[in-house]
Amino acid sequence: MSINKLELNVFRFDADKDYGATYEKCTLEYRKDFTLKNILELLPLRNFQYDKNISLKINGISVFDDANVIDLVRHFGSEWVIEPISTKYAYKDLLIDKKSAMNFYHNFFATATFLTQSEKNEFNKFININFISPQKNPDYFGDGFFLYVKWLLSRYPNEAKRLLESIADIKNGVMNFVSVKDFIYPKNDQIDKEIFELQAMLTQISRCPISGNTWAKLGKEIESRYIFSPLDKIQDASRAYALFDGYAKGVNFEPLLIASSTLLEKNNKKTIRMKFCYDGGYWGRFCDPRKFLIANAYNMALAHKNNAILLFCEEDAYCNALYAKNILDKSAQTIQSINEELKKYDLVYDCGIELKYLNKMIIDAFHINFSKVFCGFSTISYSGSLCCDESEICVERFFDKISLKGIQTIFQKECYYHLLDINEPSSLEQSAVIRYEGIDLGIDFLCTLSMGGFEMFDTHAKKSSRVYKRDFDITPVLFLPQIALLGMGEKDLKKIGLHLHKNKVSFI
Repeated sequence: MSINKLELNVFRFDADKDYGATYEKCTLEYRKDFTLKNILELLPLRNFQYDKNISLKINGISVFDDANVIDLVRHFGSEWVIEPISTKYAYKDLLIDKKSAMNFYHNFFATATFLTQSEKNEFNKFININFISPQKNPDYFGDGFFLYVKWLLSRYPNEAKRLLESIADIKNGVMNFVSVKDFIYPKNDQIDKEIFELQAMLTQISRCPISGNTWAKLGKEIESRYIFSPLDKIQDASRAYALFDGYAKGVNFEPLLIASSTLLEKNNKKTIRMKFCYDGGYWGRFCDPRKFLIANAYNMALAHKNNAILLFCEEDAYCNALYAKNILDKSAQTIQSINEELKKYDLVYDCGIELKYLNKMIIDAFHINFSKVFCGFSTISYSGSLCCDESEICVERFFDKISLKGIQTIFQKECYYHLLDINEPSSLEQSAVIRYEGIDLGIDFLCTLSMGGFEMFDTHAKKSSRVYKRDFDITPVLFLPQIALLGMGEKDLKKIGLHLHKNKVSFI
């Protein structure tokens, strides 16, 4: 009979005795019917303490449920680093000092005189949510606090102005939120959805009671980026791949589109270029949802009118289009309303319009003979800020095909590109943190699945290094289509788009 074992590295700390934390290693056998509580109870560690309600991190991911160990092993493997939900507030092993964490909000509670003591105590139920986020901003107010304020809004609608002002701070408020769905087990996007609603309240003038609201100005700035300029019908575009290029002004998307076009042509796929409308980016969904839908419907209808397949070459734009399409296709009334707007461009949106995602095609659809050019090389692939379930791909399977070692990390799911419009210093610094975390692992180059990742790791790499106060490192970043071309033996920098990178690729 096989023996099931866990190799554990457990956080140990006693605030009354220890100067700093340590990690204690141990091996534990478990049965298939064990839960996480069973593991914690059986740890062979002297005077070990933990939260009986389950609140901890395994390999950097927050866990709040007494999950089955078999399921946990399936997700985390059999080697675990077990830590408190917050190492900052740890006082005895996995226990945290919630009272100290609550002190951060003293000013809020001192001025919120309309709250009862019972309502103030309710914040205890939200505090652990603060510690899910991977953010390194030490003064960030916290996602648990934002959800608590949202709860208060439902109880005190007449205090909406005061409550929203409490989370609207430019540097540390709710607009600085980054997705946490990949940092909680089991994966869950409910917190994301709740906080997106708060961001929508602040960015939409009709929903925000704050006069002179800074974030309403953001909405106007995003709206100014939409440009609709339809082309005459393109000749002989039938079944060609129309490469999406609807990015904000100044974004360096040409390297991606050049590489994508070259790769498709090598796989006997015809490509064309159209002038697509800016898709709204990350903030388009919140600032003006209708304009966001019109822009995405416009792009889909433009490709459809020319009998072309709209192809997204990176994750962010693909997820935006899918998000818009899912909303449109649920309501015939919404489609009719949007099509009234599209009439002026002689376009019609139809729910049968086809969308394609190049990164998925590279892994699942292309049959390519790769050389061993990447043997001995390693990389880390970074996701974008708009990652969705439909965009998730097994990039490691592709790396195996080209003999490239893909390193798995917790920080590769982080992305701070969307914060450039909100809090540029924080966006630059936190992007530099995850860039250098990868570089310090000794990788040969970074891989990004998103345009946002490329912008932060190439376009803004030097600037972000300065903000982070670190000497600039030349390690480059590549898109997946560029890696595929190199794996096929392509060496012409111009065909791969590498000549347009700010941080030059030198290992070819």
